[in-house]
Amino acid sequence: MKSIFTFVIVVLFTTTINAQSWNFEAGNNITRYVFTNSAGNNPDFLKSSSGLHLALSRENKLSKVFFYDLGLAYNQYNSVGDVQNIPFSYQADFMGLTGGIGPSYTGLHGLTVSAKASTAVQKMINGNQFLQNHYVDLAGDDQFTGLKLSVGFTLAITKKVNDQVSVYTSFQHLDTNTFGTSTLNFIPSTFSFGLKIASK
Repeated sequence: MKSIFTFVIVVLFTTTINAQSWNFEAGNNITRYVFTNSAGNNPDFLKSSSGLHLALSRENKLSKVFFYDLGLAYNQYNSVGDVQNIPFSYQADFMGLTGGIGPSYTGLHGLTVSAKASTAVQKMINGNQFLQNHYVDLAGDDQFTGLKLSVGFTLAITKKVNDQVSVYTSFQHLDTNTFGTSTLNFIPSTFSFGLKIASK
């Protein structure tokens, strides 16, 4: 994983000539945990909860209307619930690589609308479960450890402020794809505001 991060950082900082912009964004994840037990059932005791989203990426132009981006992201994927009136919560911090590709269109009032197919590869860096007045470290839980691959889409609306700076708001929906007899998948919906700084 460290070598992958190193590769992405090198790519981010050595594609200045071809890069169109640096993208900085912050927002909020509303995450749903989908647990499937060994019988194939999905218990409904897990409820969505919110968490922080931060990302830094480089966006490049493939053609007149197609763009792709590659970057780094930090996400909090949290959940709450209760079983037999016993409340509990999960707090999990993930870091990883993100990417997307898709078209954009500039239309009315100079607004640019873009839609991208998105993916992310992430790993939990910290996590705990709060249950019956004590915390359980999730580092030893196989359902949280290891690399998590997510796929989904991102929709964004961008407004140019000047030749170098634009602001945008985006919505992203991702879904991990974990298979097996007993699985836990993370389905975050992310609302973000961001700043684009164009490269010369």
